[in-house]
Amino acid sequence: MNEPKSDLVSSAMANQAEKRQLTATFDESTGLSWLWAFLFGPMYFWVHGFVARGFVLLLICICTLGFGILIAPFIVYPAWRKRAERKADDMVTIANARGSR
Repeated sequence: MNEPKSDLVSSAMANQAEKRQLTATFDESTGLSWLWAFLFGPMYFWVHGFVARGFVLLLICICTLGFGILIAPFIVYPAWRKRAERKADDMVTIANARGSR
């Protein structure tokens, strides 16, 4: 009776490990992403598809008379990581769906 639960737990752990490995491969940020985000501000985020973050940064920049651009380097890497995690999660889901056929 304990076998199916054990298989389920080990499968979930394997999926999490696979997601962590894939996240590293899908991370498209460069070592200079912080610099480009600082220099180009909201346009950097919009060009790379982080539209909401770009508008938030624009709003902060307007409210702080331009000093909000200083936070751009700090929000760029979490954006890239979140995108990589989402792609990894999608790949694991696709692999599991194909394996269950």
